[in-house]
This record gives sequence, C-alpha cells and structure tokens, in this order.
Amino acid sequence: MPTKKRNTLACGFAEDDIIAEALGENSPLIRQKVQRHLTACPDCTQRLEQYKQVRFQLSSLPAPETGLAAARRALDRQLTDLIVAARPRLVLSIWDSPIGPLRIGTTDKGVALVEFVSPDDPRESEKELGEKFAVERAQGHGGATAALTRKLEAYLSGSRQALEWVIDDALMRSDFQRQVLRAASEIPYGSLTTYGGLAERIGRPTAVRAVAQALRYNPLPIRIPCHRIVGSNGSLTGYAGNKIALKRDILAVEGIPTILSRSGFAIAQDRLYVGRQTEQIFCRPSCEASKGVRAGNQIFIASRIRAEAIGYMPCGVCRPDLQPLHSETEPSLF
Repeated sequence: MPTKKRNTLACGFAEDDIIAEALGENSPLIRQKVQRHLTACPDCTQRLEQYKQVRFQLSSLPAPETGLAAARRALDRQLTDLIVAARPRLVLSIWDSPIGPLRIGTTDKGVALVEFVSPDDPRESEKELGEKFAVERAQGHGGATAALTRKLEAYLSGSRQALEWVIDDALMRSDFQRQVLRAASEIPYGSLTTYGGLAERIGRPTAVRAVAQALRYNPLPIRIPCHRIVGSNGSLTGYAGNKIALKRDILAVEGIPTILSRSGFAIAQDRLYVGRQTEQIFCRPSCEASKGVRAGNQIFIASRIRAEAIGYMPCGVCRPDLQPLHSETEPSLF
C-alpha cells in the first residue's frame, strides 16, 4: 500500500512497515527487518496482530475487481483509525513565562516538549506533532501543568536549581541524540562546558558538529540544559535556532557572567573558575595548573559557592578560596 510519509512509532520503528507486513506486501529484506524488531518490541507485535485481525475481518468481502477496490478503501480507513488510536496522547499548553511564551507538551510518561513559541506562528509545530501524537490542548492552566510551571518559574527566579521533571524522550531523534542530551544533563547548575568537551565526554571527540546539531534540536531546553554548552572560544552559539540573547539570560540566572564581543555574546572566562573533573579541583582562570587540561575534563564554574556545592576542592596553587574572583552571590535576572 503506497504511503506518502513513513510514520514513526514511539519505539522509533516505521509504522508503515508494520502495516505492509500485515498486508503481506513487504519485500524479503524489509520482512527480515520487521521480524528482528518484533522479537524485541511487544508493542509492535501487538500492533501487527491488530492489523492482521482487520485484514482477516475483511477477507470475506466480494472478490470482483470493484469489490477489491472497495475492500482496500475500507481497509485503509480502518487501518487509519487504528493508527490514530495507537498514537500516544500529547497535551499541549502555552505558558507566558518570564522569558516569553513557552509551549509545554506532556504525555502519560512525562514531559516530552518544551518549545519557545514563535510570535508569528505560535501553532506552527503542532501540525508536525499531530503526525506522531494524538494532540490535545490543555483546558486552562492547572493540575500537572501548573506544577511544572511553578518549578520552572522558581528556577527562573533563581530559587530552584533543578526542575526534576520526569522526561518522555519520544521526540528525541536518535540514540546518538539521547546520548548527547544525557551528557548535557550531567553538566551541573552554574557551570559550563564546550561542544568539544561534550563530544569528548561521550567518547566521540571528532563529532563536535554532530553534537552541536543534536543540541540544536533538543526537544526539552532548560530541563535538558543545552544552554550550558558553549563554543570553544566561549561564544554563545546555537541556542533554539538563533535565540542567543535568551541563552545569555538563562545563564545569568545561574550566575554565569557574559560579555558582548565583536563576534557576539560570549562567557566572561576571566570571571569563571576552571574545574578539573577527574581531580575535583577548581582553579582561578590564570592558574598554570589548569593549563592544558583536556576539554572533556574541564568545566567553567560561576562561583566558589557553586564549585564547593558540586564537590570541588580549591586548588592549592592559586588558592581561589583565599583570592575569589568576585563577590560570592548568585543573582537572578527575573
């Protein structure tokens, strides 16, 4: 049965291949691929049986050519109904946050989407979401959504450092992206690493561009803190498309100072401590002991308070505990 789009299931498998298997229309190669997947995915096994049952129920329809055409149309309609019914539910709500309107999408498993709403077309992405989910719009702003936004509002005010939202990774595009986003989630509040550093952390030091792309399409910004990843020269690049000023504002909430250079916004590296992860030691940026540290072993930390909060000890050479870079406060913009 020809289809214009290959619908992707929550497990990442092509639903069209499951449908074609039920109809006996797969090539031998695709059939082998489907069978391998079914051994590890009970949801798709159940879905295949449902499609086979629909086909069986229609097997008694008239055999003449016109009857076959009608049977096929009926089968298409029923399969379409089954596809829609099988899609997970995604409830969308819009929250007018301190950093602008946010679209938040929740499923039965957790939060699947946080999106900065485009002012010219606030529903632009909902059409695409409808291909994967049964999309609903939240009625009012209460219940689970209110609990989520209360935590986010507390984070943006500087009174909360972790959102602790349960995540549904359905909108993550690949296992590689999941690996990148998981590594980004491990960068502590009030600290930073570079794209190259993150690539080293996942064991892919040459995949810097791929890491940047994975972060660019992060479906859960803020909750998965891709704002804590910067360019090798400290530049604020690639946040939610071109929302660099927004990245600066979110970093400011965490106490990360930035400057406006000729090439755009960048972190103020001379005002950040340098942490060595394997040794759990933090230094002043001018300390010789911090020179030559691999990017994957290095993080930039906003303050001595932050460094000590995540278990880092002051360097015995440059003594950042005795010679702090700045006053030990963690201001909020909002």
